[in-house]
Amino acid sequence: MINPLKLQEAIRHAEVETPVFLGEGAWHHAWKVRKDGSDWVLRIPKEIAYGQPVPFDEAALKAEYGGTQLYYAAINQAVKGAAPMHYSFYVTEELTYTRESFVGTAIDLAELKHEAAFQVGQNIGEIYRKTEKIPHGLSGYGFLAWSKEDGLRGSIAGDAQQGLKEESEEQLADFETLCRALPEFRSEAVEKAIHLAAELRQQRFTIPLLTNQDASPENILMNGTQVCLIDPYPILYYPRGMAGNFMNLYETYFVSLAATERYRKHRFDVHEAKMKAIAEGFLAGYSDGIPEIVREVRGEQVLQVLESAFSHLQLLEGELRKEAEIRFGTKEDIAGRLQLFLKELKRLAAINQQI
Repeated sequence: MINPLKLQEAIRHAEVETPVFLGEGAWHHAWKVRKDGSDWVLRIPKEIAYGQPVPFDEAALKAEYGGTQLYYAAINQAVKGAAPMHYSFYVTEELTYTRESFVGTAIDLAELKHEAAFQVGQNIGEIYRKTEKIPHGLSGYGFLAWSKEDGLRGSIAGDAQQGLKEESEEQLADFETLCRALPEFRSEAVEKAIHLAAELRQQRFTIPLLTNQDASPENILMNGTQVCLIDPYPILYYPRGMAGNFMNLYETYFVSLAATERYRKHRFDVHEAKMKAIAEGFLAGYSDGIPEIVREVRGEQVLQVLESAFSHLQLLEGELRKEAEIRFGTKEDIAGRLQLFLKELKRLAAINQQI
């Protein structure tokens, strides 16, 4: 738990009162507080995360919080009220916190009905689609970075189209590495789906847009009937890639990690049908009924599952660090999950043949 003196200093400095502990994520503790007669959320970064001390890093924190501020503003320009309307942050080595409008409570998968899960996903898909149309005004691409000289920007300079091409070539090489290490991954249908996805993204990509890599259930709130997204992981990227990432997370990845220390409390395996309903709704809302977009997203989903499998193969090499074990389980768990990813690649390859 956080040092109470640090909490009191943050409350004083942020000019808020009446703190009520909301809970904790992987990197922050959160409190519901009052300011000017309204509810707000105060977040303070943890000193220990995934079992390891977290050193102060001004540039990383300002990139994270500045990116959140930018993404919230873009969402609210696209779909007013779909993110906190007010957000600010303060970063020094002695005291760091964020302060944002309170916008509701996290969805409860246990209480969520199947139809409601689909609607939540559809709303998120619409938010993603509309937010992509908002100009971000940043240079570079990739995850966000910050420096005193340049402020907030994409962490990678240069030609984004060339960067995406090189990434696709790396993914094709990763598939070959997987097949050499685990011959059961060799599949003509899967290989064809991966090549088609790589070709399709080269045809469709134009410029990097502002999108989000993290919309886990704990970051999806409800404010009445309004879906609100919080705690994003913004990225300047090919937007279909992050839509494919969302599909992978909800159809495969989160459920596969349900028994890990990081995700055990969410019981994703128990709620697998609802997770998939959220994914189905997301695809409907994001594609807006356009088959070409469905094809592009499903192609990116294939590449996301491929990278999930490749990263798991890498985890089996050498010593497994404590942080990795908290997130992914034991090496036995990781090896077993590889077979699940293979099954999913074959399923998606079959789907892509039908689109």
